[in-house]
Amino acid sequence: MRAVAVVGLVLLAGCSGALQETTPTPTTGETTTSSVDITVTETAATTAGATTTAEAEDVENPWGKRNVTVAVWNTVNQSRNIAPLVNRTLAYWNGNGSEYAEYDVTFVPTTNVYEADITVRLVARITECGDGGTDSTVGCAPKLDSWETPDDPVRVDIVAGYSNQSTRQILRHEFGHVVGLDHGEEPMPTMQAIARHTYLSQPDVADRPVPWRNSTLSVHVDVSTLPGHDREDAREQIQHALDYYESGAEGAVPTNVSFVRTSNQSAADVRISFPDDPFDCAGERTREGSCGLPWVYDTDTDDAPEYFSDYGIKLRGLDADAVGWHVGYWLSDAMGLRGDELPDPFVDGGRGQRQSDWWES
Repeated sequence: MRAVAVVGLVLLAGCSGALQETTPTPTTGETTTSSVDITVTETAATTAGATTTAEAEDVENPWGKRNVTVAVWNTVNQSRNIAPLVNRTLAYWNGNGSEYAEYDVTFVPTTNVYEADITVRLVARITECGDGGTDSTVGCAPKLDSWETPDDPVRVDIVAGYSNQSTRQILRHEFGHVVGLDHGEEPMPTMQAIARHTYLSQPDVADRPVPWRNSTLSVHVDVSTLPGHDREDAREQIQHALDYYESGAEGAVPTNVSFVRTSNQSAADVRISFPDDPFDCAGERTREGSCGLPWVYDTDTDDAPEYFSDYGIKLRGLDADAVGWHVGYWLSDAMGLRGDELPDPFVDGGRGQRQSDWWES
């Protein structure tokens, strides 16, 4: 019995940390954020008569000059040009959005990434942003007050792979922090801290060699509910199943698939447990047997999941020497194997097969 929970990618972010990327300071805050859908009349970028050098007038903003240059640094997807999206973002904050900014500034696009005051960097992922940041963070920028001395250059990180509309929304939000705005401030919902975004079209689970974002999966095993004399046998059985797939499962999975044990249950990709009480499996009560429960992401909203986020395997009331077969069976599901793709030991596993040294066949 197989249950699948399909969830959209909800990206969470919060304010925390410091201006510096790695060294916090007490005077500034860095935000790990995303933005939401918003419709605003865009204006053309204000570049007429602009200069990329400091102007004579004394402007009260972090740079002490009116015109602040912004360049794009794309390190992860050279074929994608996000400069037009950045330019539309700058046009918004130079125009309609300027009434909300904490200080006066005119953003000027430039192609010189080495001399720019601000660099917008397209990155694969953001795991740290000040004291915050997670794998679901889609943007990171410092919140700058008018009296602060900024980094040179100020860095705005944007996760690659989102649609143009979502990327523009993320950019607009992050530049809101650059001009001094916190979450919850106007303009809303631009400065909202929680949002939903859409990926560019992604390969579906069925089209991936392995239906995970990575080929190395973390595994948490909890045998605490088993009698003491059965625990070591269960661990050995589970290890046989993991080793079988690490060796390629007789050609059924890529040879780069590997597993690492973790003591952090909540962070594990695969969680194997032995519930004390009967458990639900796809709407059925299971007293003796096993169940695999995958959770998947549909990031490009095409109603077909793109990858597994985690996978739970539950076992109850099994003979100790059959544990490995049950775990191996559900691992085939976790590897995206169906029907005639199943490795031989799991095609027609009778009781004798389940309690044999099937991994040696």
